[in-house]
Amino acid sequence: MSHLVIKRRSVWHSRAAIAGMVVFGFLLAWGAFELGRYRAGFDVVAASDSLSELERQLDEGEQQQRTLREENAILERSTQIERQAYKQLEGTVTGLQDEILELKEELAFYRGIVSPKDSSQGLKLQDFALSKGVQEHQYDFKVVLTQVLNSGRLARGDLQLEVEGLQGGEGKSYALNQLGGTKDKDGLPFSFKYFQILEGDFVLPEEFEPIKVNLTVKPKNRADKKLTQAFDWVVGERN
Repeated sequence: MSHLVIKRRSVWHSRAAIAGMVVFGFLLAWGAFELGRYRAGFDVVAASDSLSELERQLDEGEQQQRTLREENAILERSTQIERQAYKQLEGTVTGLQDEILELKEELAFYRGIVSPKDSSQGLKLQDFALSKGVQEHQYDFKVVLTQVLNSGRLARGDLQLEVEGLQGGEGKSYALNQLGGTKDKDGLPFSFKYFQILEGDFVLPEEFEPIKVNLTVKPKNRADKKLTQAFDWVVGERN
């Protein structure tokens, strides 16, 4: 009597066989691929060297780019510094020009006292100027009185200022004391030997339209003559 013998194979043996076949197939395919590339003239070593060279060139390019950016930043900063220095220098030159102009004006002023074109003795109205005040309808004034140096005596007296214009379509005049410029009806007192600068301010009525300013110098010394001079209403900027 014959017997049927059944042998059971391990599952792990089957799986190992399948895995081996897969690996073998992969190696076979890879070998075929490499063989094809080799036959086509592809050199793995040369390709690797080329890749390294490209990477090196890229690094150098990036380094040069960073260097150029740094140099550009330095140049921009230098340009800013040069511009600032130029502006400072330009401001200094402008300031010196203004100082020179002031010195020239001051020199001309003193020359007018020391060696006046008009060598006659007595008081003189050297200068008069108006400028805007800090408040509305307020005006600052400056009057320069002089006398020649060789007079050698003290000049004393009063300066009267009067603003002439229109109010309500009619002529109208206001004395300095009526405009709050002084409380003295006689005007502003002066006393000097060579020159004196009289300064002050006044406020005009809102509806008053000024046209000119009349100045009168009334000396107390009988040897000096009374001076009267009219100036057009010209207002400069506030100093």
